[in-house]
Amino acid sequence: MRVLTTGLAAGLALTLVSACGALDEGGETDSGAEGGTPVKVGYLHTIAVDDKLWLGQVDGHWADHGLDLEVTEFATGIELSQALAGGSLDVAIMGGVTSNFPAQGQGQIFMLNSIENATARLWAAPGSGIKNAADLEGKTVVTTEGTTADIFLHRALTEAGVDREDVDVVNAKMPDAVQAFVGGSADAIALWVPFDLRVQEAMPDAVEIDDAGNYPDAAVGDGWIANNDWYADNEDTVRTIIDAWLDVNDDFREDPEGSLETVHAEAYEDAATLEDLQYQVQSQTDYTAEEWLAAYEDGTVLDVVGTAEQAYVELGGVPEYVEPSEFFDTSLFIEQAKAHLE
Repeated sequence: MRVLTTGLAAGLALTLVSACGALDEGGETDSGAEGGTPVKVGYLHTIAVDDKLWLGQVDGHWADHGLDLEVTEFATGIELSQALAGGSLDVAIMGGVTSNFPAQGQGQIFMLNSIENATARLWAAPGSGIKNAADLEGKTVVTTEGTTADIFLHRALTEAGVDREDVDVVNAKMPDAVQAFVGGSADAIALWVPFDLRVQEAMPDAVEIDDAGNYPDAAVGDGWIANNDWYADNEDTVRTIIDAWLDVNDDFREDPEGSLETVHAEAYEDAATLEDLQYQVQSQTDYTAEEWLAAYEDGTVLDVVGTAEQAYVELGGVPEYVEPSEFFDTSLFIEQAKAHLE
């Protein structure tokens, strides 16, 4: 994969940056009980990852459970994983890399936040002649390596029988990738929502030709991951986080529209429009507590994590496949969910 080395980032419009807050590193804020159990939490600022975090802050569920969350925003999953492995964070809430770094011994998954089914999209430039993934052979495609979009691109090419080596895949941060695409430097772009809205605005004649919803094995789980040492010493706190999250999730499921409006007002007013968030959540799966419990008990959550991990192995991002049960102990969530539902 080539790396985009042009000076496009300097001219990037602020709307492209703000469209996905996960690309902007922010400062530290508190979201819990004064004098409660402190937990240093890092997160990516995108709705499938941090929606429950922010609703829990507003609704007070973290504080009600005696948790004092010290939260810090990170720009990328790689930076977040490095901070977690280095011990400057106790817990990280990640996107697609949930299936990457824990599989390499860097963190223990203890809960999924959501499942992204169709957040990744493939767009073709007008006049490119690209109508499907098979037409990407010999073309230039820009994406962000190691992300949900990259996993989707990998699955789409494999399904179409196209060798990735026969496609000029260029790696760039997504705002830069969008700028390259709309500027005519790439024939196609594999992106995630809401960057497709930015493409539509800048290049109205561009065409969406595929999305991850057509490939069940392109789904990714967004997860809550603990530092290995902290996890070993703080099982009670992990269980408390799960308990509080279950309360937050109940609120979201009881009033999804109102909850999203609350999260937007609290954390996204400067990063995305409410309409953007409403559009994004249509591409992810969120369950009730009963449905989550079933997905843990029947192995669905492990399958989602493992399928994405296999894609990372095939892409060379993970050296060898490790059974997800070795870095994702689902028993804690199952026990807490059963108690929650009693």
